[in-house]
Amino acid sequence: MAETPKFADLLLRAAEHIGAQVSDAAAELVGSRFNAEVLSEAVSRTSITRHDNDLPKSVCSARIDDIPVLIGELSGTALRPSIEPQLRRYRNQAMIARSWLASEAPNLQMFLIGPEGALSKPEWRQLAAEIEADDRTCRKLVWLYDQSPTGDEASLFLNRTFVARPWPTFQQQVLLDAVASYALPDGWEEAVDDKSLDFDGLVERLIVLEGNA
Repeated sequence: MAETPKFADLLLRAAEHIGAQVSDAAAELVGSRFNAEVLSEAVSRTSITRHDNDLPKSVCSARIDDIPVLIGELSGTALRPSIEPQLRRYRNQAMIARSWLASEAPNLQMFLIGPEGALSKPEWRQLAAEIEADDRTCRKLVWLYDQSPTGDEASLFLNRTFVARPWPTFQQQVLLDAVASYALPDGWEEAVDDKSLDFDGLVERLIVLEGNA
């Protein structure tokens, strides 16, 4: 099971302080199985395994004003060889979450928390801008801070996200507890059942299929 990112609770408390409604998201969003894989396992009674480096070690989920959000953290230096494997794992997690969100999938957001001291480093600010410009799988926003962040700093970050006020707090409720009601994009089930694809290949195939929809 993935760990909760260090300052995720601080972000969620800051969102509530701003006036947002914060609630739990479905556990499947941070799980290791695509929606179609769960259905396939139920039918075939075979288990699909996933390598440890396929998914992030630190990730949690929440609904903020009923918008699904994944929260993760970045570590190491602001160099592509260090960060790209982490981003790959978070993109993989986002694709799993999208499979469970069905029609809500385009609403998925991801908040990535940078390491301590990153805000004062130009290389981290440049990398954060590059990450935010890449909207594959979902919208991504990077929170950089200097020392131990405060609630005010968390609020400052949230003020450039959809959480910023004024924002409509009423969102259409979508139940996630009826697997049979999920409508996956065309081709997803076939891709999941394609045993020739490794996990990265599966994610790339799903991204292509979604782009062609």
